[in-house]
Amino acid sequence: MKRLTTRSEYDETKAKVEQLIAEATAKGMLESEMDNAYTREIAHLSQQMAAYEDEYLKILPLRQKSPLIATIEDYLFAHGLHKKDGARLLGINESQFCQIMSGHRRISMSFAKRLHSQWGINSDLILDYA
Repeated sequence: MKRLTTRSEYDETKAKVEQLIAEATAKGMLESEMDNAYTREIAHLSQQMAAYEDEYLKILPLRQKSPLIATIEDYLFAHGLHKKDGARLLGINESQFCQIMSGHRRISMSFAKRLHSQWGINSDLILDYA
């Protein structure tokens, strides 16, 4: 991954991302769960921008993602699952799962147990962040 080191490189990359988003949106190529050249390039350039922001701009995130939610997302990604698949495997409906993932619903004891027993998520992580 190319490393951005100057503000002008960052600004050029940001303009390119905005252009790609506009093109992809116009072509209907930026829907959720899509994987195509646009989404991959936008993700790649965004990672470069985020690294630059972390190192040079010291922008603080608006909200930190819970390590438990990040672990669940990592599990889904590693197993090629969408949220609806994860919800089905864990025995809840997709709406409830999305609410949990966005932080709008607390994790129930039964859900926490299934995370540990079915997906092998560390119980200490669950206890600390559920």
